[in-house]
Amino acid sequence: MNSPVDPGARQALRKKPPERTPEDLNIIYSYLHGMEILSNLREHQLRLMSTRARYERYSGNQMLFCSETIARCWYILLSGSVLVKDSMVLPPCSFGKQFGGKRGCDCLVLEPSEMIVVENSKDNEDSILQREIPARQSRRRFRKINYKGERQTIIDGVDINNYLSLPADLTKMHLTDNPHPQVTHVSSSQSGCSIASDSGSSSLSDIYQATESEVGDVDLTRLPEGPVDSEDEEEEEEEIDRTDPLQGRDLVRECLEKEPADKTDDDVEQLLEFMHQLPAFANMTMSVRRELCSVMVFEVVEQAGAVILEDGQELDSWYVILNGTVEISHPDGKIENLFMGNSFGIVPTLDKQHMHGAVRTKVDDCQFVCIAQQDYWRILNHVEKNTHKVEEEGEIVMVHEHRELDRSGTRKGHIVIKATPERLIMHLIEEHSIVDPTYIEDFLLTYRTFLETPLDVGIKLLEWFKIDNLRDKVTRIVLLWVNNHFNDFEGDPAMTQFLEEFERNLEDTKMNGHLRLLNIACAAKAKWRQVVLQKASRESPLHFCLTGGSEKGFGVFVEEVESGSKAADAGLKRGDQVMEVNGQNFENITLAKALEILRNNTHLALTVKTNIFVFKELLSRTEQEKSGVPHIP
Repeated sequence: MNSPVDPGARQALRKKPPERTPEDLNIIYSYLHGMEILSNLREHQLRLMSTRARYERYSGNQMLFCSETIARCWYILLSGSVLVKDSMVLPPCSFGKQFGGKRGCDCLVLEPSEMIVVENSKDNEDSILQREIPARQSRRRFRKINYKGERQTIIDGVDINNYLSLPADLTKMHLTDNPHPQVTHVSSSQSGCSIASDSGSSSLSDIYQATESEVGDVDLTRLPEGPVDSEDEEEEEEEIDRTDPLQGRDLVRECLEKEPADKTDDDVEQLLEFMHQLPAFANMTMSVRRELCSVMVFEVVEQAGAVILEDGQELDSWYVILNGTVEISHPDGKIENLFMGNSFGIVPTLDKQHMHGAVRTKVDDCQFVCIAQQDYWRILNHVEKNTHKVEEEGEIVMVHEHRELDRSGTRKGHIVIKATPERLIMHLIEEHSIVDPTYIEDFLLTYRTFLETPLDVGIKLLEWFKIDNLRDKVTRIVLLWVNNHFNDFEGDPAMTQFLEEFERNLEDTKMNGHLRLLNIACAAKAKWRQVVLQKASRESPLHFCLTGGSEKGFGVFVEEVESGSKAADAGLKRGDQVMEVNGQNFENITLAKALEILRNNTHLALTVKTNIFVFKELLSRTEQEKSGVPHIP
C-alpha cells in the first residue's frame, strides 16, 4: 500500500512527543497545515496538535476501539476505511470523541489503514479544538454616542466588566429580512445561472459545530446522516452550554473593540461567526464579509432617544445594528423601525450622500458596527476581483469565488458559489481546492433542490467509470453516496438498478476491495420497510415472484415485480428480502411455505429490507447449480 504520508512527517510523528525536536514539530505542523480536513483550524491549534499527534498503521479486520471504553484519543484517517456503528468512514476524515468520555459504539478497521492519532487533552491541559483566549494586548478603541448625538472615542483604561455584552442567542432577537431602502446589498454574482451552491466550508464555526455539538465517534462533515457514539450526547451538550456562550460574547466584543490594524485572523474569524447570522450580510460573499469584518468599528449608544443622524446630515458610514432598535422619522411623517441585523446609511459609492430622515435610538444600549464610506465602496466594488466566471458558448455556467483562510496566503483557492446543474455534476470529478474540501458531500446533500432525479447523477457516474483515471474517484463518490444517503437507493427502483450495474462494473474490473466496502455499506445502511398489499381474493395473482428459501441456505427474496402493479406502486422491488409477513418471521422459511402464506391471505403486511448483494449471491448460486458448477462461496 502506497502511503499518503510524507516520509519526513511520518518519521517525526513516530517519535515520542518528549523526544521531538523543534525541527520535528515544524515538519509535523507543515504536514498538518496542508491537510484539507484540518484546513479550518488556526495556527495555535495546529501547533498544539503537533505535540500530541502520532502516526499509526492498523491491519484489516481488527477492533480499533470498543463501546464503553474511555476515549483517550481521536483519529484522522489517511488511507483504508473503518466501520463506526452503521457508518463507513473513508479518507480523508476524522472520527472519535475529541473531548473524552466513554465511547458509545465499536469501531472496526475494515482494511489496512493509516491514521494520525491525536491524544485528547487532560484536565489541566488546553483542548486543541478550543479557541485561543489570549490576554488583551492590543489597543482598545470604540465610539460612544451621547444623548445629544456627540461622538466620543473610548481608548484603553475603561473597565471591561462595566459594559453590557452582545446578545447570546440571535434566534431570540427580532430579525427582519427587509433592509433599509438606502442600503444596496451586493449579491455574490450577477450572472444568470439558474442554480446556486455554496458549500459553506470556510467558516471556523463549521469545525467547532462538527466537533462540539452532536458528534460522537463520527465526523459529521464527512458523514452528515446522523451522529454516532453519542449516547451521552445530552450531557456533552450541557457542558458546552455551561461554558461557551458568555465567553463567546465577550470574545466578540473584544474583537470589535480592537483597532482594525490590530485584528488577527482569529479575531476576523470570530466576527465572521457572529456577523453571518445577520440579514445585512446575508447576500454577500464570504470574502466580502471577511474584509468588512477586518475594517468595522464598534459604536455604542447608551441611552434611548439619542439622535444618531440628523435629517439632511452628510453620511460617511454604513451601519449595522447589533443590539437594540432605532427609529427613522422620514420628512413625509412616515416612521420606520429597524432592528438587530438591519442596516442603514450610505450606498457603495464615493458620491456625497445625505440622510433622508432623522435616526434615533428607541431603547438603551444600542450597539452598531460601522464601515467607513471609503472602505465600504472599495470592498463592495472590488468583489469582481475575487470571482471567476466560466463561460461556455457565450453563457456563464459556473462562478468561483476566491477565498483565503488566513493572511499568510498559503491556504487559498476557489470555491463554487453558483453554477448550472450540469456543471455542478461535472465538478464532482474535478479537482477541489483546499478551501472547498467537502464539495462532494455538500452536493450529495443538496442536489435534491435542483435536480429532478438522482439518476441524472448516476448515469454520468457510470459513464465516467469507464475512464481509467476517473474510476477510483467515481467509486469514492458512490461509496459516500451509499453511506450517507442510502434512502436515495432503497426507495427508488431505478437507483437500485443503478447500484446493481455499478456492482457489476466493480466485479468486471476486479475492484474487489471497493466491492467489499460497497457490500458493507449497503448491509449496514439498509432499513426495514413496510409494504401493505390488498388482494381481491385468495386466487388473485401476487404480481411479484420470489426465490431463495431455507432449503438453499438463503432468506426469501423478491426476484421480479410486475411493472405498474400494486406491488410496484407500494414500493416492493427486485432484491428486497422478505423479513416478515403479517407478523410471521420469514428469515428461516422454505420457499414453498412462504408462497403458501402469501397466497392464502388477502391482506398482506410485508416487512422487507433491501439486500441486493446477498440477492446477487443467491442468483449466482442458482446459476452454478443449473450449470453443474461446484459452488465457491
